[in-house]
Amino acid sequence: MDVECPLIPVPLQVNLLTPPCEGDSSPVLELICLLWDFTPNEAKVEWLVNGIKKDLPGTVYSSAEGTNGLFMGQSRVNISRESWNKEDVYTCKVSHPALSTDYEMRNASKCIPTDRCDPRPVEVFLYPPSLEDIFVAHNTTITCLVTNLETPSNLEISWSRGSKGTLDVVTGKPVQQQNSTYSVTSILRVCAEEWKSGEQFTCTVKHPGIPSAITKSIHKTKATNLQAPSVYVYPPSADELSLQEVATLTCLAKGFRPSDIMVTWTQQGRPVSQETFINVGPVQDTAEKELNYFIYSKLSVLTNEWQRGDIFACVVGHEGLPMTFVQKSVDKASGKPTAVNVSVVLSDTEITCY
Repeated sequence: MDVECPLIPVPLQVNLLTPPCEGDSSPVLELICLLWDFTPNEAKVEWLVNGIKKDLPGTVYSSAEGTNGLFMGQSRVNISRESWNKEDVYTCKVSHPALSTDYEMRNASKCIPTDRCDPRPVEVFLYPPSLEDIFVAHNTTITCLVTNLETPSNLEISWSRGSKGTLDVVTGKPVQQQNSTYSVTSILRVCAEEWKSGEQFTCTVKHPGIPSAITKSIHKTKATNLQAPSVYVYPPSADELSLQEVATLTCLAKGFRPSDIMVTWTQQGRPVSQETFINVGPVQDTAEKELNYFIYSKLSVLTNEWQRGDIFACVVGHEGLPMTFVQKSVDKASGKPTAVNVSVVLSDTEITCY
């Protein structure tokens, strides 16, 4: 007695063929959505223009069974060159019983520049707060960046948080990139203490150009085995000062864990411009058994500012420090650095949590 084996669905593969980027001046162009290696023969193809479903003229779908027992299909549509030239985005939306998501989508638009002929998928990146915001401002932001959008139309960005607390969200306007795709940034404002507590924050992105919502989550990892940095500040060398040009001060923070650290400078008690100093690191110190980290910072000032006795301070922020910060200052008169654990304010803005 013959036993009929149940049909096992096989998901399809999809590709969208577009007109040549150059050399074709026809008033009517053709797009072809190719499907292959799928079973059962139950694929459904829809076309969207700028994210909206359209019944396009000349739409033809056909399918056939291949020698391997799987099916192939194609949907062909005609579009106007005028629409193509103004960079309308065409989407081939395919649904099939074997797909793990509701549908597969492929987008196409005019190739300006040529890398649009091979568009990259929409990507979502979630960025944690800056250390300056955490240590200094006490207010901080988490950033959700969406890139490679063929069109920003019908983009949805939403936020959620583990505590179910209030959401203070600012979403910027779409920005067109050099490759003619768009990016959009959404910012969630939170208190630094909420971030440091380990609460989870989630950004969810929906767009016609992606088959299903993209969800990214982030939270601060609880640090274990904290180790506070030791901080050393070095004045300019006599040889350098003799040139009467630039005076270089150096700050070394070493022996700390984890690697998250903030190093900045003040002059006469005021923050210096970020253009005046360079940080190198943090770098893991392989010479130590504990594999702690170190970082160098180099501040460049005018020689006469050093010679007149201005006080310069290297300010280091790290969660292993007793009061979050240590400030080590040096000037020409003292001749040697002095250190104090402080809770400093490096911002002119009032410290209030959102």
